[in-house]
Order: sequence, then C-alpha cells, then structure tokens
Amino acid sequence: MRSFACAAVVSLAAAAAVLACLPDPQKDFDDFKSRTAGIGESEAGGGDLDAAIDSKPPEVATEALYVGICVTALASKDPEEALRFYTKTKYVPDPAGGGKLTLEVTPLLGWDNGGYVTPMSVSQGQTRGTPLTKDDITVAAGTNRFTANLGVLNLPGAANSISGRDAVINNATLDGKFGTGAFCSTLGGHLTVPYEYDFVPSENTCLFIEVKEGDPVPVKKGSDFVCPL
Repeated sequence: MRSFACAAVVSLAAAAAVLACLPDPQKDFDDFKSRTAGIGESEAGGGDLDAAIDSKPPEVATEALYVGICVTALASKDPEEALRFYTKTKYVPDPAGGGKLTLEVTPLLGWDNGGYVTPMSVSQGQTRGTPLTKDDITVAAGTNRFTANLGVLNLPGAANSISGRDAVINNATLDGKFGTGAFCSTLGGHLTVPYEYDFVPSENTCLFIEVKEGDPVPVKKGSDFVCPL
C-alpha cells in the first residue's frame, strides 16, 4: 500500500507539472491584447489617415517634411517594396482659397544586400540620389487638387526597392490632393531604364505623411493606399 500511495503522489506531481506546462490559449490571447493595446491603427494607418488626407491645406504659408510612400503595380502594390521619398514642401495660400505648392522629392534607401529594405529613418542620411524640385504647382480652391509634372525621375539602384537596379522614369507625374498632415497622389510616367514600362496613374498610389527629421518610416497596410480624388 505504501509503495502504491507513493506512486500515486508521484503521478499526481508529474501530472501537475505537465498541466503547468500546457498552453492556455485564452490567457495567451488576453496577454497579447494587453501588450498590443493602442498598436495597430496608429502604426498601420487606420481611419485617422483617411481623415488627414481629406483635410484642407494650411491657411498660412507653411514648410513641412513628409515621407512619400508609393506602391506600384510593378511590385504588386506590396507596401514592403514601395518606393519611398524624402519630401519637402512649401505651400503659400492665396485669397481665393487655393494656393501654390513646391515639392522637393529625393529617393530614400530601398535596396541593400540583394533585397528590398525599409530606410532606418526619414532623414537626409538615408537619401539616395539627387533632389527633384517642382515649383509653382497650383492647388485648386475647394477640391485641393494638384498635378505635379516632375519630368525625369532618376532612381539609383540603392533607392529602387523593386529590383535594386538604376531606373529612369520619364514624364513622371503626381496627380493628387494636398492637405495638412498627410496628402496623397497617383504616380504616372514611362519607365525607360532598365526596361520599358508604363506607370498607369490609377494603378499606383502614393501617401505623403508629415514627419520630423529622423522619425521612423510609418508602416502602412496595402488597404491604406487609396487616394480619394
């Protein structure tokens, strides 16, 4: 009897140890929700971004820094392979309700060690290539619409998150809606290097999100890339 009782105690202790090691799915899920509370829409870009894109331009002369994130049909609209740009803006409103916009876009790092990468930050040190500036862009009163004809957009291989090869886009255009905090556009143009390809504007969407020098690149989902023109 004594040996049987001892065996029973050992068995119960072993069972308790096993049960202690078994996962508790509900507890794990509750812990996950607690740890990730507040994360999601702010980092992945939820409804707040839509509200910002529908906002009006500044009512006073303003200079700001944005990161431009452009998903393309050429890369299956994958946000991880998006083309990214260090974007400076100057905006001067006019009495009629519209204004004049200046855009300076510089490609950001997008390719390293044989694969696409996200820049470490939105900063001068992460830019690759030379700035492309377009002045005197009209922002229409009421609709906030603009069209920026950038001309020739050169992407050095280190900024080409699609293939890592030098690329040239002729007649590059941004057709969008300008607002405070965030704005959006389509991307059009004709790729001539490293091969021929047409960027159909309706198939390529850019989000421009206001940042400060050195801020991390915002993380966006594919469903965020909509421009309500």
